[in-house]
Amino acid sequence: MSAIAAGPLAGAARARPDGWLAQPLGTDPATATEQARTLLALHHPDVVGPVRCLTARYRSATFAVGHPPHAIFKWHADEAAYLGERLAYDLLAAEQVVPALRGSSDESRTLLVGYLPDAADLADLDLFDDLIGTVVRVHTASGRWNPTVREAMARWRTAAALASDPPWVDDPKAWRRMLLLVAAAHGPAHVPLGNLDLAADHVRRHPDGRLALIDVETLRPDVTGLPDVVTLAYLAAHAGHAHPGQWVRARYVRHLRQAGVNWADRDLIAAFTNFAEATGLTSLHGLDH
Repeated sequence: MSAIAAGPLAGAARARPDGWLAQPLGTDPATATEQARTLLALHHPDVVGPVRCLTARYRSATFAVGHPPHAIFKWHADEAAYLGERLAYDLLAAEQVVPALRGSSDESRTLLVGYLPDAADLADLDLFDDLIGTVVRVHTASGRWNPTVREAMARWRTAAALASDPPWVDDPKAWRRMLLLVAAAHGPAHVPLGNLDLAADHVRRHPDGRLALIDVETLRPDVTGLPDVVTLAYLAAHAGHAHPGQWVRARYVRHLRQAGVNWADRDLIAAFTNFAEATGLTSLHGLDH
């Protein structure tokens, strides 16, 4: 496997090897649309309306349902990817930062979520600050979980991670230093939820104006939210905001403190530096300036 060469997380992510997916989906939109109609009729019979293919990839396919659209239908080729996205909706349900989950089918590996037509204008500084606050809600969600969810996710706590062998990282010592800083800020019971697939077209608005994050299949409880801070700075730069790394970092720390997390700016920089060393991340992308 080779490291990703470009983008905000260049070097840190690893590409999957060829042939990793046993039964990939087809990539022809017309064929995928016919298959989606069949899956909807079988597994989501209450959903009606015309089906339009938005994306048809070998890993997953996404469709708009209705005219005008009232739902998004997503079909996964990989069971683990489906279960990961389904879990993300469960873990974030109380936070109201994702669209409403209207249905799912383990048998067909499909999800049905509410359609949010309004994209967010990330060039608006106040709105981008709301985005940072929304991401912080995800990163701190484990502190607000009910006892049942907290117990079910106990194996992912930072205390458990520190007592276990490190994952696939290149530098285990740097990974441990990073986790110690995360645990010091959030507490040993914290579950480091993060690794959102943040992109400009993945930030939408609820009818009442609140932001929502779509396409959360990459969310993981073991990577920490540090990659998201990098991606936020990357998005801020592309949106034309001045000094994006410094501004994003300062606003992120401010939102954390408002959420009751005492993480100093210098500790965040140290945690990110250790994360970069552990994962092979090749650039801070302005986050340290």
